[in-house]
Amino acid sequence: MAQGGLISPVLFSLYVNEMPSPSYHVELAFYADDTAIIATSRKPALLVSYLESYLNDLQRWLSEWRIAINLSKSTAIIFARAGRRIIQPRPVTIFVDPIEWVDTTRYLEVTLDKCLTWSPHIDQVRKKTAQRRGMLGPLLNKNSDLSVRNEVLLYKQLNRPMMDYACPAWRSAARTHVQRLQVLHSKRFRLATSAPCT
Repeated sequence: MAQGGLISPVLFSLYVNEMPSPSYHVELAFYADDTAIIATSRKPALLVSYLESYLNDLQRWLSEWRIAINLSKSTAIIFARAGRRIIQPRPVTIFVDPIEWVDTTRYLEVTLDKCLTWSPHIDQVRKKTAQRRGMLGPLLNKNSDLSVRNEVLLYKQLNRPMMDYACPAWRSAARTHVQRLQVLHSKRFRLATSAPCT
């Protein structure tokens, strides 16, 4: 299937529509061609068995439809309350390749950590925003020829969306993590408006 073709989304939807249905303890989350397989259990051993059971069905379906997956982008993570010790379970496999257990993973450009503190995600957002600031530096400063209105518009269009992306999910982060983003936002906005530091 050609990526970017006019009928590619329709063909992909037809493929995905035939995907094996998950069991009681397994759910699927789709967005375009990104898929998350979510298994729930209080016991890691059961979690692995639920995942393996579904992955076996998925392997058969992938082989039947001749669909390749990128195993280098596939990871497994266990979400648990902070402070709860989880013994890393045995690896789950797909096509005899083990899927690596990780402490953080990215899904739809959101960095998820095993305790859902959102700190790694906020660090990533700060890093991206700093890079964007470097690119926009000549335009967003007090010596710029742009009007304040245009500087604010540039900031709102190019910087702020990176900070706000997926905020309904990560808004439950600790106040100290959110504060780090708020400080960054305030600095960037002061630069865009040429407002004095307080």
